[in-house]
Amino acid sequence: MYEALSAAIHSADKVALFMHVRPDGDAAGSALATKHYLENLGKKVDILIENPLELRQQLKILPGFSEIGKCRSRRYDLGIALDTATSARLGTKCQALYYGRCSEHAVVDHHVSSEDFGEIIVREPGAAATAEILFRIFSEHDKNAIDLNVATCLYAGIVTDSGALTFSNTSEETLTIAAKLAAYGVDRYTVVQKLFKEERREVFNLKLRVLSRAEFPAQGRCGIIVFKQSDFAATGTSDLDTEGLINNIINIEGIDLAIAASEREDMNSYQVSVRAKNGVNAAKFAEKFGGGGHVCASGLRLLTGGEEGLAELKKAAEEYLSENDR
Repeated sequence: MYEALSAAIHSADKVALFMHVRPDGDAAGSALATKHYLENLGKKVDILIENPLELRQQLKILPGFSEIGKCRSRRYDLGIALDTATSARLGTKCQALYYGRCSEHAVVDHHVSSEDFGEIIVREPGAAATAEILFRIFSEHDKNAIDLNVATCLYAGIVTDSGALTFSNTSEETLTIAAKLAAYGVDRYTVVQKLFKEERREVFNLKLRVLSRAEFPAQGRCGIIVFKQSDFAATGTSDLDTEGLINNIINIEGIDLAIAASEREDMNSYQVSVRAKNGVNAAKFAEKFGGGGHVCASGLRLLTGGEEGLAELKKAAEEYLSENDR
């Protein structure tokens, strides 16, 4: 099933791995799992990233985390983009410089909204996470190269994008793969505790500020929270600390669409996360602003800042939910 990628891996000596900007647990877990796996096969592997400062500190629990961002070669035989829907999501530097250093390119991804930017494409939108696809690839290529480090990173990727195996994208196969990974001795409690439950006091204070201002337009079917630069300054946090806080909104009874807008440093734009349930498509909403992603979880960049931008989001949400009822 994965013959083309398997052949490319077999013939490559030096491999570069890429993930999207502001990587989450699936992106980082997939990259680190692939690094460990390929190194077990005797390959030389680097994980290249646009901005190492965008790595969330919770991801430090993943084995090999400190190796992310180290570039040891001028040229690579194979470049693999993981959990990345478009080439633009690699970041300007990675896209223009590092990705171009690779003789051959592959993409392994599970996003619905996507583009082909490699000679080898492995895309399975039905998978809960890119890490789930990688387990199948690794098992088919050489399952003996899967060890505890590989399993831990894959498990982290799967639980991240499946909401600790609770989201609707969690299939029977997702659960089966998670169980197989756990059998390698993965410390499941620590992975879930660090990635989902544990938070710094500063993040708790940020959550209090932002959730207290939540708005519920569209007859209460939409929930919107806004992270302002003043919130980050007052709590000693950054936009990297907003990860997952949108779940406090989408989990509210009666909410079909949740939006979390994080004000960028220029204060003239927002990074926006979207979550949906009850048949509402988050990706379709994000596409209205040039974004995309999954049915239940997507993202976009809103180039209008301030109250004008928030009003634009609110109006779009009201219109979209109204259209969804027809």
